[in-house]
Amino acid sequence: MKKIVIIGSTGSIGTQTLEICSNNNKDIEVYGLTAGKNIEKLKSQILKYKPKFYDNLDKINFEIKNTQLKDSINLVSDQNVDFILFASSGSKAYLPIVESLRSGKTVGLTNKEVIVTFGPLLFQIAKSNGAKIFPVDSEPSAIWQCIDGDSKTISKIILTASGGIFRDLDVKEYKNITTDQAKQHPNWDMGEKITVDSSTMMNKIFEIVETSYLFDIPIENIEVLIHRESLVHSMVEFLDGSIKAQISKTDMKLPIQHAIGFESKNFNYSNKLNLSDLNNLSFSEVQIGKYPCYDFALDYIKKGPLYVSALSITNEILVDLFLAEKISFVSIADLMIETLINEKFEYEITFENIIEMREILENKIFNRIKSNANNY
Repeated sequence: MKKIVIIGSTGSIGTQTLEICSNNNKDIEVYGLTAGKNIEKLKSQILKYKPKFYDNLDKINFEIKNTQLKDSINLVSDQNVDFILFASSGSKAYLPIVESLRSGKTVGLTNKEVIVTFGPLLFQIAKSNGAKIFPVDSEPSAIWQCIDGDSKTISKIILTASGGIFRDLDVKEYKNITTDQAKQHPNWDMGEKITVDSSTMMNKIFEIVETSYLFDIPIENIEVLIHRESLVHSMVEFLDGSIKAQISKTDMKLPIQHAIGFESKNFNYSNKLNLSDLNNLSFSEVQIGKYPCYDFALDYIKKGPLYVSALSITNEILVDLFLAEKISFVSIADLMIETLINEKFEYEITFENIIEMREILENKIFNRIKSNANNY
């Protein structure tokens, strides 16, 4: 049986992963679970799925028979573990991922921020230690499914975007957007941060970078199209002119299952799409001026990996401030541009330098807000 650990088991992705494990319990053993602050839910998961080990942010010992508290760093490096699903969010969650890769593990990543912020470093560690990184995010997973087993030369990758909850809203109305409104998505049920990123289209910027890192594709060869139905999750155009598309319902269980069961490919998936129910699939270019963050970031990510790291960190800080109602929706783009446009990031990409860069960017953003509080 494949022994898996789920980092962030109480969130949406973690919960769905446990459902997949339950449906395929002859092939999968839930070996370890970790969570942050949702202690009661973690405890109920432990009682139901009976992992050998668990961890939580406050190191609370539940004293449940046949399971024990174990630090996440030690858990992910356990020699018995076959697969680790990282369902935690935010770039600060990189330490267990790094330890997993150093231990030569196969990991599934849903965490865009970690891949975008530390990507080149993570892939270097994986290569040096024989570890594997499988994408769980729906778009990169769709690309993976399209190119698996195909030897044809790729011409370009086409990522699709719903356009977010404000896709039909006039740009002049952005100043009135509330935090509660921005937490909604027209098609997907996702976490708050990624939902806000969808509304600004920053999630697509990060998927461009993620795709480039995962599949060694130049950024210039990755295109984004608005696809309101969110059924075509990505497309791959080959040099001969043919295009492969991955089409499925807006259900994260499929990419989760694909990552966990990639080697066997025997897992069952019941939430299948009926093509006869499809009346329309629409595609259009991203409208310039509609998404200020996207417009700025599309050129910015071409400057190099450290600039990408700075962009990811800056966006993470600003979205957290918006969700805490410290800044307005339009200030996300304003502060992003003001913070980054004149900064130079020409030093070596290391974990230490990226962590130091976070402190510099945080101070710059907070000082700007403090000195011009009425503008944001």
